[in-house]
Amino acid sequence: MSNKTWIDTELILSPAFISLSGFASTLLLILFTKRKFNRIGIKKSKKYVCVNCNSLNISYVEYENSYGITQPRLTRAIDDLLAKGFLECKHAGGACKQDKSVYAFSDQWVLWQPGMIIFTRLKDGIKRGFRTPK
Repeated sequence: MSNKTWIDTELILSPAFISLSGFASTLLLILFTKRKFNRIGIKKSKKYVCVNCNSLNISYVEYENSYGITQPRLTRAIDDLLAKGFLECKHAGGACKQDKSVYAFSDQWVLWQPGMIIFTRLKDGIKRGFRTPK
């Protein structure tokens, strides 16, 4: 397997991608490199299909150790990608030890316009100690 990835030109030139702030655009490119493709068909009729587009794990420890990114910076980048429609939250982690958040790529960035929020982070509904969920 080669170390290549596919990125649509339409995505890079979109107003949603251009308006990404801080680490968000870099995080999106890193997530694109985590995609896995399987080849379907033979010779001229072969196509590449993304296998794990609906199950992207983002762990704070991994990004801190690999890229030196702090938790607040990564959280802001994820929130920006959710708001612009590049990512969608499938499972909000953090309930137990090693419970990772699972994200999926979304094509809603095509519909994004300035001032619009497409997805938001799910609120933590678990009561811990004296803290009550909002």
